[in-house]
Amino acid sequence: MGEIRTRDQVSALETTEPTLETRTRILESTKASIDSVEIQALEAARRGGFRDRIVGHIGLAVREIMVNAVIHGNGCDPYKKVVVTISRTPNKLRIEISDEGDAPEGLLKGSVRGVYLARTFMDELYMRREPVGWTTVIMVKSVHSAT
Repeated sequence: MGEIRTRDQVSALETTEPTLETRTRILESTKASIDSVEIQALEAARRGGFRDRIVGHIGLAVREIMVNAVIHGNGCDPYKKVVVTISRTPNKLRIEISDEGDAPEGLLKGSVRGVYLARTFMDELYMRREPVGWTTVIMVKSVHSAT
C-alpha cells in the first residue's frame, strides 16, 4: 500500500532515470477532464509495460484523485483549473494532479475514499498544499510492482 508523505519527502521522487515521456495538461474542472486524464493514464501505463490488472488499478486511482480535484477541490467550477502531468521512466509511472482548491484535512490525512483507493493501488502517494493555495497529489507506480 502506498504511503502518504509530506512535502519534504517529495524530493525523494526525483530520479536519475531517463524520462521516456512526459505530458502536462491544464484542464477545466469538468467530468470530461476526469475521463480524459483516466484514459491518458491508462495509455501511458500500457506503454510502460504494466500488466492489465495493474493498468486497471492505476486507472481507478487516477480517476478517484481527479474526482477529488474536480468535485471537492474545485467545486466543479469550470473556471478553476486542474494541472495534470503524466511521466514515465523505464521503471516508473508518475502522475501529478494539482487543483485550485484548499485540501480538506481529511484528504491530507488519507481518510477520504479516493485517497484510500489510490494509496492502496499505487506504490507511492504524496500530498501537499502549495503556498499559492493549490493542492497537489503525486502518485507513483513501479513497473516491477507485484500489486
